[in-house]
Amino acid sequence: MSTISERPALPALTGLRFLAAMGVLGYHFYCAPCSPALPEGLGRLIGAGFSTVSLFFILSGFILAYTYLEDGSGMRGTWTAFWRARFARLYPVYLVSLLLDVPLFLRAIHQASPPAGLGEVLRISGATLTLTQGWLTLHRPTWNIVAWTLSVEAFFYLLFPLVGPWLARRGSRVLVALAAGAWLLGTTPMLAAEAAARLPDAHGMFATLLRGWGLISTEAIPLARLPEFIIGLCLGLVFCRREHLATRAWARTAGFVLIAGGLAAGLMRLPESPSPLVQSAVLVPLFTASIYLLASGLVGRGLGLGTRGMVLLGGASYALYMTHGSLMNYALALNTRTLGIAHNVLALLVAPVAVGVSVVLFRRVEEPMRHRLRALRRPRAAPAPEPAEPGPGVAGS
Repeated sequence: MSTISERPALPALTGLRFLAAMGVLGYHFYCAPCSPALPEGLGRLIGAGFSTVSLFFILSGFILAYTYLEDGSGMRGTWTAFWRARFARLYPVYLVSLLLDVPLFLRAIHQASPPAGLGEVLRISGATLTLTQGWLTLHRPTWNIVAWTLSVEAFFYLLFPLVGPWLARRGSRVLVALAAGAWLLGTTPMLAAEAAARLPDAHGMFATLLRGWGLISTEAIPLARLPEFIIGLCLGLVFCRREHLATRAWARTAGFVLIAGGLAAGLMRLPESPSPLVQSAVLVPLFTASIYLLASGLVGRGLGLGTRGMVLLGGASYALYMTHGSLMNYALALNTRTLGIAHNVLALLVAPVAVGVSVVLFRRVEEPMRHRLRALRRPRAAPAPEPAEPGPGVAGS
C-alpha cells in the first residue's frame, strides 16, 4: 500500500461530485406535474436525484481513508488537526448558506402549523448552528433544509479518528466482509419499517422492536447513514492496497458505463421514486462499484470527469449543494409576484445561476477561508494532501 504522500490526486472523483450535486438540484428544481414537462422516463430519472446523497456519503468515507489513513497503523496527523481541517472546509460556506436562508426560515416559522414557539425556534436554531439537526424530526420548520446532510457528515467526522485507524489495521478480506455487513445492516431499518407496516395492530416486544428500529431512518438520520460511510472507508482502504489492476482501462470504462447506463435505465423505468429500501439495497452497491472503477482510472480522463472544468465544478459542488434550494425559493417567490414564468422554465434559468454562484463562493469564500482558518494554528505534521473532495457536495478533505 502506498504512503499518503505518494498517493496521486483523483480528479475524476471531484468531477463526479458535480454530477451528484446536480442530481440533487434537479430533484429539488424539477416539478413533474408542472409544464413544460420532460418525457416521463427522464422526469423519473431527475426525480430520483435525491439518491445521490448516498453516493456522497460513500465517497466521503472513501476520500477520508485515501487521504488520512496509513495501512496497518493509523491516521496521519492529530485528531484536533483533523477536526480543525474539517471545520475550516465545512463551516464558512455553511454559515453563508444559513445567512442566505434566514428570510425563508423566518417565513417557515411564521407559516408553521401548529405555530412554532420560541423554545422550538431556539432548539432548531441551536441544532442547526451546531450541526446536530439531523437528530431532530425534520417535518417542522427547517433552517436550510438540505443542511441536514452536514449534521450527518459532522457525525462521521467525529467518529473517523476512532473508526478509521481501527479499520486500517484490518486485512482486506475483513474489510470486504465489514463493508458487506454494513450494507446488509443499512437495509434493516427499511425492512423493519415495512414489516411493521404489515403488522399495524400487532403488539408485544417483537412488534415494538420492529417499529423502533424502523424509525431510525427518520428519527436518527446520522446513525442510519453510518453504514454508507463505513462502506466508503473500507472501499478506500482496499483501493489503496491494490498493487496493480487486473483489468485494463477500457475494461474498467466499459464496466463503469454499463453500471451507469443500467442505473439510469432502471430509474427511468421505476413506477415511482426509489424507496429507501431500494436506495439502500440496490443503489448503494452500484454507487460503490462506480466509485471504485472511476478511481481506478477510465479512458478519456475519466470520461471527461477529470478535466479541469469538471474539477472546478466539482470543487464548487459543496457551495452548490448548500445554496441551490434557497436560490430557487427566492426565484419562485419573485416569479409568483411578478414574472409568471412556467415553473420548469424558471428552474432551467435558475440552474446555471446557482452553478455560477457556487463557483464564486468556492473561489471567494470557501478556499480563502479554509486557508486562513487552517493557518491560524498549523498542526505539527504537514497537512495531508487533498486528492479529491468528499461530502454531499459536502465537506472536502
